[in-house]
This record gives sequence, C-alpha cells and structure tokens, in this order.
Amino acid sequence: MNPLQRAAVRRKLWYLGAILGLFTVSMFWRGMIPIPLAGRVAAADWLSARTIQSQAVRYELRELEQGDPEILGSVARLSLVGSRGVAVTVLWYNAIEQQKRNDFHKFEQLVKAVTTLQPHFITPWIFQSWNIAYNVSVEMQSMGDMYFYIARGIELLSEGERRNKRSPDMRYQIGFYYQNKFGVADQVQTLRCLFDLSNIPPAERNPTDLLNPDGTVDSKRFQQFCEKNPLLVRRLRGEERRERDKKGPQSFETLRARTPADVVDFLKTNYKVPSRFKNATEVAESDRQFPALPPPFNEGPDEANFKRTGHDPAFTGFLAARAWFAYANTLVPPNPRDESGNPVPAATPRPLPAPGGYDPFKYRVPRLPMLIIFRQGPPRAQTYQGDMMMKDGWFDAAGWEVDARVDESNAWFTDPGPGGPQKRTVVIGKDREWSREAWEKAAGMWRTHGENYGLTLSPARIQRLRDEARIPAGAPDFVALPPDITPEQAADARYARWHAATAALFYYHQNRSVTNFPFYVSSAQVEAQPETIAARKTLWDADQARRAGNRLEAIKLYQDGLEKWKAVLLANPTFHRPERFDRAEEESYEYELEYLRLLAQDDPRVRDAARDLFGAAVPFVTAVPTAARDALHTRVAEAYFSPFAGTMPATLTDGRAGTPWIRADVKQSVLSRQGVTTTQAEPAPAPTTP
Repeated sequence: MNPLQRAAVRRKLWYLGAILGLFTVSMFWRGMIPIPLAGRVAAADWLSARTIQSQAVRYELRELEQGDPEILGSVARLSLVGSRGVAVTVLWYNAIEQQKRNDFHKFEQLVKAVTTLQPHFITPWIFQSWNIAYNVSVEMQSMGDMYFYIARGIELLSEGERRNKRSPDMRYQIGFYYQNKFGVADQVQTLRCLFDLSNIPPAERNPTDLLNPDGTVDSKRFQQFCEKNPLLVRRLRGEERRERDKKGPQSFETLRARTPADVVDFLKTNYKVPSRFKNATEVAESDRQFPALPPPFNEGPDEANFKRTGHDPAFTGFLAARAWFAYANTLVPPNPRDESGNPVPAATPRPLPAPGGYDPFKYRVPRLPMLIIFRQGPPRAQTYQGDMMMKDGWFDAAGWEVDARVDESNAWFTDPGPGGPQKRTVVIGKDREWSREAWEKAAGMWRTHGENYGLTLSPARIQRLRDEARIPAGAPDFVALPPDITPEQAADARYARWHAATAALFYYHQNRSVTNFPFYVSSAQVEAQPETIAARKTLWDADQARRAGNRLEAIKLYQDGLEKWKAVLLANPTFHRPERFDRAEEESYEYELEYLRLLAQDDPRVRDAARDLFGAAVPFVTAVPTAARDALHTRVAEAYFSPFAGTMPATLTDGRAGTPWIRADVKQSVLSRQGVTTTQAEPAPAPTTP
C-alpha cells in the first residue's frame, strides 16, 4: 500500500470515528441513552436535566404532552416525508370545491384528512369547524340536519382540542360556538329543544313509551315526561318570543305543538339526534358525546364535564359554553399582584424575560379576544343563562301552568265533565327558583371575577393608588398610561411606586370600560333580588296577556309591574344608571311604551283627559286620522298616567334627584330602533286635575 493509499485510509477512519463519536454524543444529548452516573454525581445530573428528551418532557413539548396521539395520522405524516405541505394544500382546495358543490359528505372527509396531516396547526381546526357549524349548517333545509352539522363542527373542534391541549384559543372557540349557536342563532328555540334531547337519555324520551296500544297519547305518562322536562315542553308548546339582534330589527320565532301528539311526533322525528349516550341509558365515551364537554379540572369543580351523569333540565348551551370558557382560562397567565398579594389591574402580560412576565412554557396568551374579555367568558355565559330564564318565563318556584291561556278545545290535559272535557290544572317546573338560582350564580361569579382581576377596588385602595400616583384631591383619576419603565427608573423606589400606581389606575378604568363590568356585576346582583324577580314576572305576564288580546288584564298587570319595577330602579342607582350602559333605562321605556299604547287604545281616562286638554283645538270626530288621535292619546298617557311621569324624587342623594326617570336620548334611541319616526311637538299643557 503506497503512502497515498494509507493517507486515504487514515482519513476514512478519522471520518468514521468522528461520525460515530458525534452520533454517540448526539444520542446522549437527545436523551436516547441515559447519562452515565446520573442520580449519583451532580455533574451527571446537570447534564441529564439538559438533554433534549428531559427538556421536552419538562416543557411538555412532546406529542404525547401536546395532546392525544393518533397512530394512523402519525404514519400518514411520516410516509409523506417532505411532501406533506403539498398534500395539505391539494386537500384544502378540494374540500372548498366540494363545499361549493354542496357535497358535504366528501367535504367532511377532506377536512378530516387535512386535520389529520396538520394536527398541531390550530388554524385548520378552528376555520373548518367554524365552516361546518356556520356555513354548511345553514345550507340545510331541515332543523335536524342543521343541528347535525352544528354538532359536527363543535365535535371537530373538540377533537382538535384533544390533539392540542395547550391551546386556549380552541377551548374558547368551542365555548363561543355553544354560546352563539344556542343563544342568538336563527331558530334558536328549535335548536335549544334539540340540544335538550341530546342531554336526555333515549330511554326517557322514547316516543313509543308515551303512546297507548291504539296509538293515542297516554296522558299520565305524557304528564310525567312534561314534569321531568319543563323547559323543553314549554318551548315546544310555544309562547311567542321576541329577540332583538345586533342590527336592531325584531325577529319572531314560535313553536306550536298544539297537541301532545305533536310533541310525540317531534320526539319521533328527532329520536336519533346526536347525543351523549351510546344506547338507551349508558353515556358514551368522551370523544363520542354531544354536547362535547371538557374533562373534570381542579379549577372548575362545578363546571359540566364529560363524566357527569343525570339530566338537569336547566342545562343549556350557555352552561356548556361556561364550562369551556372556564377550562380555557386555566391556560392563561395569572393576574399580577402587588406586594400585599392583592390583584392589580393590568394589561396583557408579556412573556419572560420581560419584567413581571409569565413563563411561556407553562401559560399561553390567546390571540383573540383581548385577555380581560377572554377572562370574563364564564360569568358572561352565566349572565346569558339568567337572561334566557327570564325570557322563557321561568322566575320563581310557582312553575308554569301548561294550559293557563288556552280553552278546553286546545288544552293538553283534560278530564271528562258533564258539559264536555274540562281543563285539568297541571303545573310543571315547581319548587325550583329558576331565575334566582341563575342570577345568584352569576352575581357570585362576577364578584369573584372582579376580585381576581382588579376590577373591584375598595375606596381605600383607590385612594392609596391616587396618593402614590400624586393625583391632587378633587382631580379625576382617569390618567394616561405611562411609558415603559427603564431599569434605571425601576431602581428608584419612589418613581417605581408612581409608575405602578398610575398604570394600575389607567388599566382599572380601561378594563372596566371595555368589559362593561360595572353594569354586569350590578345587574346580576339586582336581578337576583326577590323584588326584581317579582317585577319581571308581573311584566312578563302583562306581555303575555297583551299578546293573547286580553288588553284590560294587560293594563292592570303593566300598572302593577311598572310600579314594582320603578321601586327596583329607585333602590338600585348603579343598576338604573351604571357608568356607561343604558340597558336598564331602555328596558324601562320598552315596558312603558307597551303600557302607553294599551292606555291610548283602551283606557277611558286617557280619552277624557285628552278631550279636556285639547278638545277645542283638536275636535274628536271621525275626520281626525286614527294615527293622529292615537299619537295624541299616547302623549297624554305618557305625561299624566305613566308611572315614569315627572322627575325622580328630590330626596335622592346619588345624583339622580330631579332628573327624568328615562332620559330623552334613551327614549329616542328606543323609538328609532322600533322604527318609530317622531316629530318635535309642543309638550302637553299641565292639566288642573287629569
């Protein structure tokens, strides 16, 4: 072997040794081979803790820690090597094309393929689940099919959350879907009925169990079904509801199950609705349940989870949303605290190494919405639950009489009588304070939310912050946000206190403003009061009497209810006039308008007062247009017969003394929203004795 050949062999041996050495070192560094003497020598322990495997486990970066692994998906991704991006692009394009062709079965299969190939990229999960729940569902002709695709969209996103257990955005979006689709969507009452069916064991809603051998409805068993599911039955029975959407117009939805047979037909048509059960009585596995719910978690022991058993008739999409919002909040950074351990109003924190930053390996900050709004998801969902109870007519333990406003020919429950069938009084939903229960829970959640995130500060703490921010006595504490503090400034204790106090005051007002926190916490506390529940119930009964055409009964109920409501406003100034929200005044004027319109049409006192005041100027003869006469009657009714006529008592000490019960700009806003055009008119002269 000549020298050149020997040199070549030596180089090859060196290369081989270097390769083997680097490979061996990499195996130790990756953690595939344990570090020798680890657990006995400090240096070996130090090296072992810094291997890639150890750091991946510690920071939960492995696929096992990211979420539930999928073996077939992993095989598919590895088999595509470097062409996975191309495959995903082609699949995404084909999925959109199938959606355009309304081939939703193939579309769903392609979406599944996309998410299988990109399981840890959350955008496909969020976008395509929204696409199915919103765009695909509205293409369906039947409500059952629409509900199926809403469920499929939520199930897809919940599957994505199981693959990515460190994503607050995915958890929040699941909660938003429940809150939105079962809260303000089109045909929301029908969707809520289907949601109820998903939570009832099939054995308890089997339509054949409610029938006699001859095919007629068994009255006794049907009554038992109604008593177990009062909210569902009341929705199916159908009381007209009026929901205002964000743009202002009123939309109406009415379910009309006129006979028990109609209810049985509804149960039969939707018997195979997506549900939590794998058979007639047994709950399905967690990944096969709808509604999909989070697992039990320590921070939310009272929240719904996939292990819960039993059926609560008050469980709605809002409570499912509340559970997911609470689950999402377990991933976000904790709120900053001062040296005394009290929560401080603050902005969205920054990750380390920023001063006061959070550990990005332990916490996540959501992309949307801003963090303080993200954090209020649970109490906001509970507020929606309280609102829903009131709109559905569930107030106190008196329950609902099924046949209260119908005659014998349309009654569900009758007994034989000498002159024909006689209505039998059946009251369901008794012995449960529906509204109070929901609002007390909401009030407690808002109170805790305010304490945890610095939205509720005592006067002493605010004064201390004012002193440290050097705000003169009598000056407002709406301050500008100071610039970021430098290390040199942070070393100056006096300047650091000024900076921290000024920033806290700024974020205190900003966070309360962007979340409407003062209104929500005050309204929840007031709505839970027995006086408010009694007023709401009376006004709700008045509205039902008005819709049924019982005008005189409605007038009496409105008069009683408005007096009760007036007392609620008088006793709760922060509810009547919160910092920046007019909802209480708007609702008051809406109630008043319905009352005034009834007075203008049916109350002889109004007609007599109008003749006394304007008889000479406006003769009441047939030539006068009806609209003009009704408008004049309404003016008179508002000026002299409304509970809100005049101004608030001069004895008040909260700043409302002498002001109108309902401000003029609020009235104009309500009238504009209702499509009422008003012209500036001279006020009615004060009568001597109306």
